[in-house]
Amino acid sequence: MPSALERLPNELLDHIISYLATEPPSRARHHQPPTRHFTWSRTRDLKHLAQTSSQFLDLVRPRLFTHACLELEDEFNFLAFILRSGLRRYVTSLVAITINASADPTDQGWWRRVLRYLDPACVTVLAPPTFIGNMLNTPIMDGHSWAFDIKLQVLQLERHNPLPHSEKPLDLENCKSLLDTHQWTSMSFNESSSLKAYNHYEYFLSRVPSVIGEWGMQLAPQEPPSLDLPATLHGLTYFSYTAVFPFYNHVKLVLDALASMPELRVLEMQLAPDADNHITETEQRGSMDPNDPWMELATSYSLIGFEVNAKHSLVEFRSGDFHLDAIRSELSQILEDSLGESGWKHDEHSVWKRITSRI
Repeated sequence: MPSALERLPNELLDHIISYLATEPPSRARHHQPPTRHFTWSRTRDLKHLAQTSSQFLDLVRPRLFTHACLELEDEFNFLAFILRSGLRRYVTSLVAITINASADPTDQGWWRRVLRYLDPACVTVLAPPTFIGNMLNTPIMDGHSWAFDIKLQVLQLERHNPLPHSEKPLDLENCKSLLDTHQWTSMSFNESSSLKAYNHYEYFLSRVPSVIGEWGMQLAPQEPPSLDLPATLHGLTYFSYTAVFPFYNHVKLVLDALASMPELRVLEMQLAPDADNHITETEQRGSMDPNDPWMELATSYSLIGFEVNAKHSLVEFRSGDFHLDAIRSELSQILEDSLGESGWKHDEHSVWKRITSRI
């Protein structure tokens, strides 16, 4: 016999169930070091409720798959289940994962096959650098990968006000990369850590395996054109870059890549570990000079301040590094010197907003 709760109208039950829905863990972990636990969550309220009865399973399942996770090695079974269960219209965000470094990085058919059936407004990819590069039609120079030992990076693409799936057919076969499939408005990139490279002599000559770095090389004035950068970058209004102690010359390439984003309004950058991340202490057991990463970070912020002020489309800059007591005052002074006299004001040091127009 159904319980009193189960006898309520489905519309009311659905409203009650909505209070159990939470943000996907991938959003909370976007600034943390990329690992295979990127989508793991302690909160399993919806899953537990779905196990209580078939009625609740039918009601909960669409919310469970609003934020779907696809292991690329299990692509066929994932799509078969989504289609068989009638869930395709509920998937609004998708996290695609491959942690297999030996997987063929040139096999990029997955996004064509998946987007033929799904139309998520947000796509997040957790994968090795070469896989992400090929997915974006940007082959990566990975000759120095041994120095960095970067196993995984995270790319997130998002678009605002997407059209319903049935109203926007995609010519997927003519899309050169995942970037071409939609007019994305937001991009976030977690490059992982460069700390291991500091243990090597003349570390600053090493080149980070990074799709953003490749774009910066393409757009640097002294470099001849070598890439056909996708036009979809022109529509980005938000860009977030996360890394752990990248070299300042690499940060310069990241900033050069902003030239492909003329509509960019908000820039967010984090170049140091989170407060509860002890990666610095771990790497200092090697031969690195512990002062080097901090000097690179300070120099990077000098470049960032100059670029933020010079990019006329920007109205807001956010720093994710003011949680570190040891460098807060230095970073504050660097940004104050670059932005304080140029029509920018900060809120609690970490968010800077342009308050005067640039003509």
